[in-house]
Amino acid sequence: MRTLPVALVGAGLLLGLTACVLPASTTARTPNTAAPVPAVTGGQQPAASGPAGSSPAAAPAPAKAGDGDKLKDAEITGCKVDSVLGWPSADVKVTNHSSKASNYIVNVEFVDESNTRVAEGIAATNNLAPNQAAQLKAQGASETKGKKISCRVSDVTRYASP
Repeated sequence: MRTLPVALVGAGLLLGLTACVLPASTTARTPNTAAPVPAVTGGQQPAASGPAGSSPAAAPAPAKAGDGDKLKDAEITGCKVDSVLGWPSADVKVTNHSSKASNYIVNVEFVDESNTRVAEGIAATNNLAPNQAAQLKAQGASETKGKKISCRVSDVTRYASP
């Protein structure tokens, strides 16, 4: 029977996507300062360096034509590599700056010191009210232990909640 494998694959994808979503939290609207997120090596936590805690990070991906302001709705607030698995992850803050409740899909890429993408992850949230923020996590699934990794938002999909 051909429908059984397709149904199992579909269910697996659905479970995988829902496992990436963390509950939204309500916080006051704060300006998106797009502060750089430090690169990390192996399982180390990011450390501030230089003036006012600045540290090197990959430049944000360029905006695509027609994206409007939705790229401003997502910012990386943390970037780390798991010390056991070596998988990178990014903490992502999504703030709905639109006038309607919206659903978000945030694509994150993890790049090494030569600016080569070594992994990618997705974070998503639904029905985020105007001026509401959600703390999410995007998980990469490639072993990057020992590499200096930076995290950056590569794309944001925002659409009005039904």
